Amino acid sequence: RYTFDVTKCMFSPGNITEKLRVASLPCSGEVLVDLYAGIGYFTLPYLVHAGAAFAHACEWNGHAVEALRRNLVLNGVQDRCRIHHGDSRQLELRDVADRVNLGLIPSSEEGWPTACRVLKKDTGGVLHIHHNVEALPTPAPLQTQVPQAEHKSPEGAGNDGEAQHPMEDGEKEALGTRIRPEWQRWAEATAARIRGLLAELHGQQWCTSILHIEAVKSYAPHVHHLVLDLECRPVLP
Repeated sequence: RYTFDVTKCMFSPGNITEKLRVASLPCSGEVLVDLYAGIGYFTLPYLVHAGAAFAHACEWNGHAVEALRRNLVLNGVQDRCRIHHGDSRQLELRDVADRVNLGLIPSSEEGWPTACRVLKKDTGGVLHIHHNVEALPTPAPLQTQVPQAEHKSPEGAGNDGEAQHPMEDGEKEALGTRIRPEWQRWAEATAARIRGLLAELHGQQWCTSILHIEAVKSYAPHVHHLVLDLECRPVLP
C-alpha cells in the first residue's frame, strides 16, 4: 500500500509488472539496498512480499522520503528499513547487500560503482539493473503510397513524444520467448562492465552471470525499459 502527494512525487503505473515480479523473488533473510527508493515502489514489495530481512532505502527527494516513511509504517515494516536521505552516489555503506535494486531510467549507470561497493565482498549477490534500450525494427518492404491514416503520433504518446506503455499480455508473452539481439548485447556489455568494476574495487576476479532480462514496458517508439538480473560472485582463489 502506498500514500503520497501526487503534486510532489512520481508514481509510474507502467512498472506494475516489475513490482509484482519483485514481490515473487526469493529474498528471505537477505539485505537489500535500493539506490533509488522513491516512495517505496520496489522497497516495499521486497520487504512485504519477498521476505527481505532488511532494506537500506536511498532517496534524495525530501517529499518522497516523507512519503516513504509513511508507507513503511502503513505496511508495518518500518523496523526493517533504514532510509538514507541524500545522493546515493555518496552512500557510505559497504559490504552489506545480498541484493541491490537500481530502478532508475533512462539509465542507472551512475549508480553502478555504489552498487558494487555495497555488495557483500565475500559472497556477492544480485543486481537488478534498469535501463532503456533501443531496438530498431526490421525494415519493412518499401511502399509506393502511405495511407493517410498512418500519419499520426504513436498511440498514447505525450506532448514530448514519449509513449510509456505497460507491456500488453500478448507482447509480454512474445518477448518472453525471444530476447532481442540488442537487449542481449546490452546485458553482456553491462555484465562485463560490472565485472570490471568489482575486480577493480576488490583486487580480485569476479564472475557475473545473466540470470534474466525482463521487458517492463515500452518507453518510446523502439525503446524498452528493461531490467537485467545480474548475479555477481567473487572467484575463489
